Amino acid sequence: MAPSAPLASGILLLLWLTVPSRACTCAPPHPQMAFCSSNVVIRAKFVGTAEVNQTTFYQRYEIKMTKMFKGFNASGDASDMRYVYTPAMESLCGYFHGSQNRSEEFLIAGRLWNGQLYITTCSLVVPWHSLSSAQRRGFTSAYAAGCEECTVFPCSFIPCKLQSDTHCLWTDQLLEGSERGFQSRYLACLPREPGLCTWQSLRPRTA
Repeated sequence: MAPSAPLASGILLLLWLTVPSRACTCAPPHPQMAFCSSNVVIRAKFVGTAEVNQTTFYQRYEIKMTKMFKGFNASGDASDMRYVYTPAMESLCGYFHGSQNRSEEFLIAGRLWNGQLYITTCSLVVPWHSLSSAQRRGFTSAYAAGCEECTVFPCSFIPCKLQSDTHCLWTDQLLEGSERGFQSRYLACLPREPGLCTWQSLRPRTA
């Protein structure tokens, strides 16, 4: 018997969401690339428990959006974004929200499908307070300037070779053993001149 329309749609959505994640095996991205690869990036509070749809095998969390950084055109009526959707099982890349603090704000970078916001375990979903001031500046304004032309190029082992002048070599994992190192917390890959991108600091300048 052919799968029902909701189930078939859910399968297609799961394939679309998980192709970049290599079956849920994914390293944390540089925050700039998480911003650029997502079509909706918001700050929000998780205000409800998970509700599971047994037909589509997806669950949704009720959220209260407090700020939108990306997705004004894609999301239509932003004020109506009340839920975030994810596969119901962690084995299918489902995101599990463990915090019980409903007043805590989270940075959520997801993908829009039929007007609904979807995330997986590979999506960037982190407490807002855990971000550095430079990262907050990046999500608020700076990262967008590098999305069209620049690419953060991960380097996890030597030798690393840039493939383009518009690439910035990301060496946090190689030099610090973590994807949350100096370049992730304080730098953005931004255009220096046409055809050239370089790492630039997002930390406030001091006199």
